[in-house]
Amino acid sequence: DLFTFLFNLYCILRSKFSEDLPGLSDLVPIINDQSQYINHLEAEVKFCKEELYGMRERVREVVLENEDLHQKLKFLAAEHTLREQTLLDASVSIMKKPKENFFLPSFLKEKLKLLYQEKVNILDAQVKSLRKDLSESQKTCEDLEGRLKHQKSLVSATHSSRVGGLCLKCAQHEAVLAQTHSNVHVQIIERVTKERDDLMDALVSVRRNMKEMQQRESNAYEQVKQAVQMAEEANLEKTKALVQCEQLKSEMERQKNRLEKELAAQLNKRTDEKEALREEMKKEREDLAAMVTAMSENVAMLEAQVERITREKNSLANQLEESQHQLASHETEMNKVCGEMRYQLNQTKMKKDEAEKELREYRTKTIRELEIKDQKIEKLGLELNGNKQRLEQAQQDVAEAREECLKLTELLSKSEHQLHLTRLEKESIQHSISNEAKAQALQAQQREQELTQKMQQMEAQHEKTVNELDSLLTSQNTFITKLKEECFLLARKLEQISEKYRSEVNQLSQEKEYLHGRLEKMQKRNDELDQQCIQHGRMHERMKSSLPKNLSLVHMCVGCFGCSLL
Repeated sequence: DLFTFLFNLYCILRSKFSEDLPGLSDLVPIINDQSQYINHLEAEVKFCKEELYGMRERVREVVLENEDLHQKLKFLAAEHTLREQTLLDASVSIMKKPKENFFLPSFLKEKLKLLYQEKVNILDAQVKSLRKDLSESQKTCEDLEGRLKHQKSLVSATHSSRVGGLCLKCAQHEAVLAQTHSNVHVQIIERVTKERDDLMDALVSVRRNMKEMQQRESNAYEQVKQAVQMAEEANLEKTKALVQCEQLKSEMERQKNRLEKELAAQLNKRTDEKEALREEMKKEREDLAAMVTAMSENVAMLEAQVERITREKNSLANQLEESQHQLASHETEMNKVCGEMRYQLNQTKMKKDEAEKELREYRTKTIRELEIKDQKIEKLGLELNGNKQRLEQAQQDVAEAREECLKLTELLSKSEHQLHLTRLEKESIQHSISNEAKAQALQAQQREQELTQKMQQMEAQHEKTVNELDSLLTSQNTFITKLKEECFLLARKLEQISEKYRSEVNQLSQEKEYLHGRLEKMQKRNDELDQQCIQHGRMHERMKSSLPKNLSLVHMCVGCFGCSLL
């Protein structure tokens, strides 16, 4: 009866102990959740790596675009310098500044510092989140190691409690019970060893995964560091390009102002030259007017001389008539012989009157021409040529009349000796008058030719200066239009680049929002996993707290049974 009672008590305690211990069905979901958590962490690390790779590719594209823009700006700067060298030699010293004098302004440095600080903060936050995930995985591994150690201690405690501290009879009873229930103990030991092996394998895999995650974290950190360096270099190149654009704009503005000043100076110079030319023309006109007045005075003097000669001629004619009246008495006998001669003399007188009429007409014409001469300076040469022709005709007529008079004087040499002397004096006077008229005409013609040559030279010089100034103005206008077109092109390129960077910033902000949502989801998942880990820890603590109570009950029962046997 006592043996059966003790056996039943042992079976009851064994059943309670087996109920308190967790079975394989309880440990399998924990291990499965742990593997899922590890897989989830690996997937997150892979996703972070892919995102970092994509970010690096985007940074590389931005760097390539910045390099292309830098090359374009260099090419534009070279073209600008070449154009300025061809057009304006004064701007060579300005455009040949060394590149070593390049410096960044303070506000650009502050912007770069702020941008780098924001990027460093973002990367630090990512690294902190990854470290937090690693620390959580390390904590889970430590918990699993603690559980494994606890299970090992439990197994060693069960073995020690079963073997040590028994008397001979208790050992015999234990041996009998062991023989009867050996299969149950063997199954429990095998199950515990299998669980221990599984936990060791899981621990090894977790450690391996931790090492891999640490390696990946270091690689990701290096990649992020390289990406940050590349982004810093790209931003620095961008700022250099912006500063060069600003310098080019300032250079273009200075060149434009300088060209405007030069244009104003050229215009002022041109106005001064025009005023000087006007003054010279006025002086020439005054000289011409003085010459015309002098010529009119000379003509008036000539007219006075002609009038004096005509008066002398009239006086001579009167004297001739008186002599003729005096000789009329002497010529009564010679009337018949000299009738024909008188008829010829009348004809010569008529010709002489015609010549005098022509001379009067010429005088009136010259007076009219002198009155209109101020208005018609350009027609002076033609009128002078006409006057020359008329003078030559008059001289020819006078010569013909002279010849006829000579013939008449030869016929009347004996009777009209005094008339012949007067005619000789008249011829000498007319010859001197004709010589003086010829000399005056030649002087006037030479002066007119000199004036026309001077006028032509001045007009050619004026046209040359006007053409040079027009060519300068056209070249300056074309250069200004080219500069304006280049300014418009640069402004358009800058607007395109700014729009492109704005679109990229918008795209990055959208990606940031998407990553922020993913991060919130990951945080929620992490919180759920933390709650599961907390639940598992509570269950393990409950198991740990229940184990010593069961062991104390077993020891008490065994002690009571031994005492009763004794």
